[in-house]
Amino acid sequence: MIEVVIFDWAGTTVDYGSLAPVEAFRAAFNTKKIYPSDSQIRQFMGMSKSDHIWKMLELPEIVQQFEEEYQHLPTEADHDELYDLFESALMAHLVKKTELKPYLLDAIDYLQQQDIKIATTTGYTPKMMEAVATGAAKLGYRPEMILTSADVENHGRPYPDMINKILTEFAISAPENAINIGDTIVDIEEGKNAKVKTIGIVEGSSLMGMTESEYQALSEEARIEACELVRQQFINAGADFIINNLSELPEVIKSLNQLKEM
Repeated sequence: MIEVVIFDWAGTTVDYGSLAPVEAFRAAFNTKKIYPSDSQIRQFMGMSKSDHIWKMLELPEIVQQFEEEYQHLPTEADHDELYDLFESALMAHLVKKTELKPYLLDAIDYLQQQDIKIATTTGYTPKMMEAVATGAAKLGYRPEMILTSADVENHGRPYPDMINKILTEFAISAPENAINIGDTIVDIEEGKNAKVKTIGIVEGSSLMGMTESEYQALSEEARIEACELVRQQFINAGADFIINNLSELPEVIKSLNQLKEM
């Protein structure tokens, strides 16, 4: 039986489209006169933010921009400056508002009715999570456990350490009794490395990268196409299940529990 559901934050339960970190990364790099594309930023979403910046600094296009602008390769000092700029930009956004994604509170109600525990992992730092969790709590979302990579010696995604700690703390009897749900490839990798069930969420995901209004404005045909592009990425990553939105989570849990009873 499913005993715990582990949610990601931005793009999964809050921040439709995971826009806040993308805008903060862009602002940080632009301040340094480096201009990454959205796709260059988003391909590392879900990692710890320090690791994310290092990965971006390894991209050939960004390395070239650094060499042209500063006549040297990106250094640790460049990384640290970018991280500080990113953190300042993100915190300025996070302290202003937190918005829950559609159907989240209904899904949480279902989990609580079924006595399924609720935990979260994130690529955010403790300082960032404090702002997000405070805003979410005011809107009615209060997970039982919130972990960052700082809780597991900075072994962030795709390492399974955060999930493993949750399983231990909650005394979960077997990994397959846990679900990890996220909106990025690294979320799925984290879950697979922990040997738990994995779910990719399509609408409002970082992989889709649209605001809710942009998504709703699409024609039905364009919406189907956009969802299929995200769905295929989750399939390639090996996700066990793919849902359009959190309204479909209860059915996945019911199906898994029925299989276990057979």
